[in-house]
Formats: sequence, C-alpha cells, structure tokens
Amino acid sequence: MSVSELATALGVRPSTLRHWDAEGLAVPDRAPPRGVRRYAPAQVRDARIVHQLRGAGYRIAPLRVLMPGLRSGRGREDVGAALAVRGASIAVRSRALLDASVPLSRVLAPSPRRR
Repeated sequence: MSVSELATALGVRPSTLRHWDAEGLAVPDRAPPRGVRRYAPAQVRDARIVHQLRGAGYRIAPLRVLMPGLRSGRGREDVGAALAVRGASIAVRSRALLDASVPLSRVLAPSPRRR
C-alpha cells in the first residue's frame, strides 16, 4: 500500500504515517528511484496496531518500546505489563474525575436568588 492508501484505510493523514515512520513505529519499504514509501502486509499490521494504541491514549515514547516486542512476537510479558500499567493509570484518572465531579457540580450550580 502507498502512504495515501494506508492513510485512507486508517482514517489518518499521510503526515501521521510519515511521523510514525520517523519514530520507527510503522516503517515502510522505500521503492526506488524516488524513495516512495510502500507498506507490505506486516508493515500495514504495525500501522494498524499503532493506530489502535494511539486511539487508546498511548503516547509515542511507550510505543517505541512496545513495537519491537510486538513485531518479533517476543516480549509478551513486557507488552502485558505495559497494558496493565496503562489500565491502572486510566483507573486512577477515572476515579479522580469521578471524585471531582460533585464539588465541581456545586461550584457550577446556579446559586439561589436572595430576596
């Protein structure tokens, strides 16, 4: 697939794929003579994984660590541990948002008019 074909398939901009390439997350082959990027099936798979994980809130730096293990099929423990850390982080943030909702609601509620 070309950059534009894969970008369309994923619903991202071609510049996003170029950024992932620069970061080593989904690296396409280069077709001579102009160095056009072409994605083989394994590279399309990598881009789909990156897209899903980015959609789940993963930042680029952790993905740089995760992707080599995912590509090689090794490091399942590392991937599992990273997913568990992310899940715990989401749970902590969700609880903090929930705890803040009542006080925030009180602040934002219209005050009763005095006569």
